[in-house]
Amino acid sequence: MALSLFLSPAMASADLAPARAVRAAALGLVLAIVVPGIVGSPVSAATLVVNPSHPEASDLGVASRAQPLMTIAAAMKRLQPGDHVVIAAGVYREPILLPARSWAGNPRTLIEGDPRGRTVVKGSVIVDRWQAAGPGRFTVPIGYEPQQVFVDDQPLQQIGGSIFGGYPGRPGHPLAALHTGDGGIWPGRVDGDRESMPVNSFHYDRALGNLMIRVAAGSLAGRTVEVAALQRLAFATGVERLSLKNLGFEHSNTTLSTRGGAVQLDGRNIRIENVRIRRADGTCLGLNGVDHEIVASTFSECGQTGLGGRGSGWKIVDVTVSHNNTRGFNKWWEAGGAKFVGDGGLNNSTITRFKATNNHGDGLWFDWKNRNNRVTDSLLAFNSGFGLHLEICEAFLVDNNVVVGNRQRGIYLRQTSLSTVAFNLVASNGLDGIAIVDEGQRDSRGEMDFSVRNNWVIANVIAWNVIGLTMPAPLTDNRADGNVFAGDGEATALRIGWNRKLSRAEWIETGLDTHGEWLALPRGQRRDADVRLPLADQLAWYGGLRGRLGPVAATLPGLLARRVPALPVGAESRPGPAASTWLQR
Repeated sequence: MALSLFLSPAMASADLAPARAVRAAALGLVLAIVVPGIVGSPVSAATLVVNPSHPEASDLGVASRAQPLMTIAAAMKRLQPGDHVVIAAGVYREPILLPARSWAGNPRTLIEGDPRGRTVVKGSVIVDRWQAAGPGRFTVPIGYEPQQVFVDDQPLQQIGGSIFGGYPGRPGHPLAALHTGDGGIWPGRVDGDRESMPVNSFHYDRALGNLMIRVAAGSLAGRTVEVAALQRLAFATGVERLSLKNLGFEHSNTTLSTRGGAVQLDGRNIRIENVRIRRADGTCLGLNGVDHEIVASTFSECGQTGLGGRGSGWKIVDVTVSHNNTRGFNKWWEAGGAKFVGDGGLNNSTITRFKATNNHGDGLWFDWKNRNNRVTDSLLAFNSGFGLHLEICEAFLVDNNVVVGNRQRGIYLRQTSLSTVAFNLVASNGLDGIAIVDEGQRDSRGEMDFSVRNNWVIANVIAWNVIGLTMPAPLTDNRADGNVFAGDGEATALRIGWNRKLSRAEWIETGLDTHGEWLALPRGQRRDADVRLPLADQLAWYGGLRGRLGPVAATLPGLLARRVPALPVGAESRPGPAASTWLQR
């Protein structure tokens, strides 16, 4: 377990030396995790108010608005299932650690902050006892390795760091064998020492047990230096009917020793609403279990991924993951906007109005036996990897999305079957607009058929990509029809398998897109995506194009209605998104 700070705004003390503060805090965190809550059902639900700025605040008080608690920790000690915890506006440097107890059969528990977004849990400690160590260099003794340091809210570059219990330097580390040909799991790691560290960086010396920062200033007077300390900013396991609402979380130190989210929750029927997690060192939110909801929340600028987890029966609505993987983890491992992987991944879930943009990696990635999910009316744009990545999955519905300006493929299905990709706008991606491929991988356990079969690509607008559409080889019963291909000859290129390009006539002769349409536009009119410009301006051309398109072939609505009853398709349906949150109306 990482060493951590356990201080509320009222508890933080400038007289407490940083190393001693962190050691004491670590003991508090351990005790909070392992000591179970009081067993027994409350007579009635209680409201517990935390407001350390109130003149009557006391952890020994009645926890009312008139006499609130001083700390979140005190509220968690009193918490019973069904209670309502209200955390006042302010910055709290202590975690939300729910007690280990039975939550089954109890009413919903709500933990909420200020509705104006002013309640923030930070996993960092303010350090002010720095010693000068040369021009722009300052050191402080500290008993653990921080993964993040901020000066006046600006992140410094980590130099020579280690993660996950000693990677990459520890001999025999369990992750050392992964991705050895492309930089390991952390190619963005900056090697170096105190001699080589640049301005605006930090370095931890394990032998000396101290931290050095280098900044473009001769003094830290008047500057605020925050050093990440907490392993988790919120943690719960085995909970049921828990809601977190109107809360912000920042500055975790998770990856020092473990994986998972800065906010890590496990259980049944958890609801995350209007929660903002940013600048975690690893994953913003880690969530496992069944029947969860994530609503109107944002996960951004996190070191590895914005959202990760596994389970079934989820509803994810109006969620944004953006600018994640700031520390340069390998995008072929686990990095980017969101990734669902392991133990069957995510199943029987819907993702609606999901915005994954500007992530260093894939926007949205389902890996390893995810099944029966729908991704609809979402924006997957300007990611350095794929917009949507389905790897070894089954029975997905991907419809009415806008997939634009991703550096690699827009929509990529590998070893995936029984899925429908319909009515999407897929434009200006750096490789294929849509690609479905069979690379021969099969399930050694025999649990799932990895062959690529019975996928439908129907009524999409595929425009200005480097390659239009790639279908699998062998084609078998995979189907493409009613798609619109727009652009020059390169942008409308067609393939079966990676290496076999087909002319339009050959494509149709194989039975693909017999009701498709090709709109040839000169190369001089090519529209490249530009992250600096408003998306609506970049896609203004689409409204005019779609207005000229006729309905899809008469046979397709009926076929789609029988295949995917959840997808509304009428006789007048045209290719591309029918009604999109992301396009001009």
